Amino acid sequence: MNFENIEKKYKKLIDLAKKNMLQSQDYEHDLGHIEDVVYYVKKLLSTLKVNADAEVCILSAYWHDIGRLQSAKNHEKISAEMLQNQLEKQNFEKSFIEKCYAAIENHKYNMTPMTVEGKILKDADKLAWLGLRRWKSCLKNKQKLDSIINLLPKLRNEILFFEESKKIYDEEIVKLTQFLAKELKKNQN
Repeated sequence: MNFENIEKKYKKLIDLAKKNMLQSQDYEHDLGHIEDVVYYVKKLLSTLKVNADAEVCILSAYWHDIGRLQSAKNHEKISAEMLQNQLEKQNFEKSFIEKCYAAIENHKYNMTPMTVEGKILKDADKLAWLGLRRWKSCLKNKQKLDSIINLLPKLRNEILFFEESKKIYDEEIVKLTQFLAKELKKNQN
């Protein structure tokens, strides 16, 4: 799968999403988080044996939290609407717009996406809870991680959809644990 071609095709929309996310003061949901989600989307698309629209998955990953700039509450719907508006302005096909909307609108941890693209996005977004970039950013900026910490025990077995996601979780949780152990040791000295 050629992700580089997809990112070239949607460069303007991706650049707009990145530019907007640079404004985020929420270190759990900043540009680093978006880039982690894109990374996990690509990793899942490379390993899953499902029929998914990679373009929808990648573009939706860049836009899935942009609504948080307006409101954390219902940000999923706001994000989906913001991307929908951009796609409509650029005269994209209605079916593509609908697929992007559907991928984003139910990505919150307690929601159930209705499409395979939505499930991929949700799993990638939740795998990013383990991302070291997010933890480093939050710790550096003294942002609490309580919501993530409370959901980590449920993540693998209750929230993730795909077995491939669970394998990635198993790898990433080790890295996160090692990082947190180093941080704890550093703070004790």
